[in-house]
Amino acid sequence: MKRNTGEGEANMQTGRPISDLPIEFTWHKGDWFDLFERQTELVKADLKRAHAEGRIIVFQSCPISTAGGGHFSTNVDIAGAIERNLMAKWGERFFILNPSKYQMETKEGVGLMYQHAEAIKRETGKQIDVDHLVKSSPPTGGDYMRMWTKVIVEDDYYHRPNKVISNTGNLFDAFYFIGPTDVQDFFLSEARSLSQAVEIYFARKYSLDNEFKNDFDCVDKNEGFCRLLDLSNPEEKAIWEERRLDFFRYYAIKAGTNFSRGSHDEWNVVHLLNAKRLKYPEIYGPEDQIAVFFDGRQIGPGSYPTPASPGYGFVQ
Repeated sequence: MKRNTGEGEANMQTGRPISDLPIEFTWHKGDWFDLFERQTELVKADLKRAHAEGRIIVFQSCPISTAGGGHFSTNVDIAGAIERNLMAKWGERFFILNPSKYQMETKEGVGLMYQHAEAIKRETGKQIDVDHLVKSSPPTGGDYMRMWTKVIVEDDYYHRPNKVISNTGNLFDAFYFIGPTDVQDFFLSEARSLSQAVEIYFARKYSLDNEFKNDFDCVDKNEGFCRLLDLSNPEEKAIWEERRLDFFRYYAIKAGTNFSRGSHDEWNVVHLLNAKRLKYPEIYGPEDQIAVFFDGRQIGPGSYPTPASPGYGFVQ
């Protein structure tokens, strides 16, 4: 039985996930590539079911990483709450694709990778050590954006009669980009002021969730070991205070897709799809653009032709 022990930084590839869509990312080859291919097919299977049920399919773009002061589990909490709010408002005819459910920042996402590794072992005899991969060469934003670009763009399984040009995101009816009001509403469900609300959320998670607490208390984390900050040491206490301030600043004024690299890439993907459609004016008109919402409202017509600054990828 073959056993792959891991991948280094040299085992990377840069290119277009979709050959005729001019956006480029860098991703892992080898084991991570195989796992992400399985994950891509799993997401597509979920979309196929929603499509077969005649549901309106909406991609929910949401921050997930810790960049800028964000926190993984908090971002997942927010994404889930906004998904539930949209479903309550829009109803059961909609299917909201929430990417946080499929990424390794969640237990569900990690579990799916283990399932894919077991399937690969069962079908090919190749053994993939997911734990070792995560420690030695964790997935990058480019790995995820390659996957999400393929999910968004590829539509070979779309069979409604109005499909004309392939690989133009025909399966998705709309994109919803999370904005500051969405995030503030998540916190304000617990308090009257945003300051109080973010502090209450932080205090509750800090007291009840050891993983959350360790993210702020640990100065060295390695394979389960956590050296706690010494709060009697002024320098280490300053580190703790800065982490808490970064958390508050991010969720009070920054949280949302404006400050997410992946969301910038997702905006650029849908921008490129709409631009591709408009190259065929005899087929696609303004009424055939993919609908885009930001912070609870549909964007204006002047925003559709405007790309975002690069996230993990580059528009060529």
